[in-house]
Amino acid sequence: MPPRPRRHRPLTTVTALGLSFLILPAVSLLKLYTRSGSVVPLLYTGAISFATFMLYGYDKMQARNLEWRVKEVTLHTMELLGGWPGALVGQHYFQHKRRKMGFQIWFWGIVMGWQVVWWVVWNEGVEMG
Repeated sequence: MPPRPRRHRPLTTVTALGLSFLILPAVSLLKLYTRSGSVVPLLYTGAISFATFMLYGYDKMQARNLEWRVKEVTLHTMELLGGWPGALVGQHYFQHKRRKMGFQIWFWGIVMGWQVVWWVVWNEGVEMG
């Protein structure tokens, strides 16, 4: 079987806007680290985001193979637990769940909720320990 042609993944306005939502968490995590010296929040965010990214990839693979899929509530739960950056990257990379409006409404609601959390961390100086 010949190899599949490489898919083009254009950077859309929504993806660019989504990437801008990574700025506040990044600077807030940096602030947490400089104030507390703990890398735990950074490691947690990275791990949950990676797991969410992989789950999106698995779901896309299952969709292509017409197999059992990952439940949307599971994807949203991973996003709620802090994996929304991985979900954002997964949606772009795998071109998955981007056109399903009901899913996107929940996803962007979760992203906005996390923006509020990171705003509080940034402004209130929430510290570990």
